[in-house]
Amino acid sequence: MEWVKVGEPEVHRQRGKWVVRQGGYDPTSGRRRVRQLGTFDTKRAAMARRKELAEGRAGSETETVGEFLEGAWLPSKSGRVEPSTLDQYRWAVRRHIVPALGAVRLGDLSPEIVDAWVGELTVAREGKKPRLGATSARLVRKVLSMALQEAVERGRLPRNPVARTQPPRRDRTHRRLGWTLEEARCFVAATCGHRLGAAFHLALVTGLRRGEVLGLRWEDLDTEGCRLRVVQQLAIERGRPVLKVLKTEASERVVTFGAATAAVLDAHRNAQRAEAAFVGDAWRETGLVFTTALGGWIDPNNFARLMDSLIEEAGVPRITPKGMRHTAQSVGRVVVGDDKVMQERLGHADIGVTLNTYTFTVTEQHQEAGRRLDDAFASTASTE
Repeated sequence: MEWVKVGEPEVHRQRGKWVVRQGGYDPTSGRRRVRQLGTFDTKRAAMARRKELAEGRAGSETETVGEFLEGAWLPSKSGRVEPSTLDQYRWAVRRHIVPALGAVRLGDLSPEIVDAWVGELTVAREGKKPRLGATSARLVRKVLSMALQEAVERGRLPRNPVARTQPPRRDRTHRRLGWTLEEARCFVAATCGHRLGAAFHLALVTGLRRGEVLGLRWEDLDTEGCRLRVVQQLAIERGRPVLKVLKTEASERVVTFGAATAAVLDAHRNAQRAEAAFVGDAWRETGLVFTTALGGWIDPNNFARLMDSLIEEAGVPRITPKGMRHTAQSVGRVVVGDDKVMQERLGHADIGVTLNTYTFTVTEQHQEAGRRLDDAFASTASTE
């Protein structure tokens, strides 16, 4: 036994929060050890947790995996992670963890039980497909591991049993992550007449994420200066599109392009104005560069479905919208030849650059990168 509790849980004020602590000691050394069993925004919430602990309703020897995940861990994530991330946690907990492990006592969960559970998720039985693919199974296992690690930190478990197991093998099925330059040019040529052809063209030249393309505003676009600001994204939360700020400071950036892309965007602006004039009062003014035929937000899932149908018409290998970003990266490494510039263009999180919202600061290298990438696709660009 690694720890023995002494007395009842106590509530303390700490750095603007209220924490619940349990006194105890290490029996091997005799040293006093205090465990923190929860951090709360209000004293009322902390006192409620203390009462639960004192009455044996939480963190007790009889607490089950399901009770901890549903009663303590998931509620603690509300407001602390992105809604889409919380939805992912709920999916993992309620669809795949609690149905199989929920009745197991938290203290009885062993590496062997975890291994058997992962096997049930990933092994095909009696000619049926496995419940989850390797990637999804790794994600669900990771969620359980994260939750149990917090149980350790809160004093509910001596150690994390998931940490003593091996994750499922990665899926080695070959998938096309992106296109070659010739395939990308073919797709650009095939879509240049579509009302959203400029969106695909821009994504391939700049490497913007799908949400960044769909969240781009006209006020963030300077076709004369051949540059744009990435300041927001259109994401999906609980099945509905929503405009959001970017996740990291590195994602907020300035990206350049060349004259051919600027001409494509100017032509798109004229086409959008014609659409607005045609539908009149039915037009919804959002200020976005890429919209529905009535000016509204484009659902990112609908954008992906549209891309699938256009890929089939173009006769090129199927990739996802994220694949256009992979394409921009791989083509850029060859055409631009400067990995750091490409990392900054793509907004990778390891580049600590935050640009002023209203000031364009672009180096000579970035300008040249934009011109070179633009030239790579220019032969198929529509400038009408």
